[in-house]
Amino acid sequence: MRLIDTVALIGYLNSGDREHKRSVEQIARVSSEGDVFVPDFALMEADLVMKTRGYSNSEREISWRALETRIPSPKIAVHSVSSIYTALDLQEEGMDYFDSLVTSLAKETDSTVITTDKAIATAVKAEW
Repeated sequence: MRLIDTVALIGYLNSGDREHKRSVEQIARVSSEGDVFVPDFALMEADLVMKTRGYSNSEREISWRALETRIPSPKIAVHSVSSIYTALDLQEEGMDYFDSLVTSLAKETDSTVITTDKAIATAVKAEW
């Protein structure tokens, strides 16, 4: 299984992002490849990023509607309770909160993370 990290969601939504083109390709993989999923918390992190960057509710809704057809509900990977408490160890080692969540889910499911994040790539299999 492959897990799309938040960097691809943000890159997809922001046409000015230096990784926009590749992010569009990565998001397209969600519906075209059976083993590519988006973790539920990556959606929450992307929304938090938009909110903290000052996106209005209307802008956030437009963004989510743009992704809605690209990420069907069956392609959302849900966290287990154990993957959340496993993330605590990673956080104690200094890993960012959301990075620790995708990393722990990847470890639990033996998945590769689709990301540019170096902290994640040092802990689990990663590709971009």
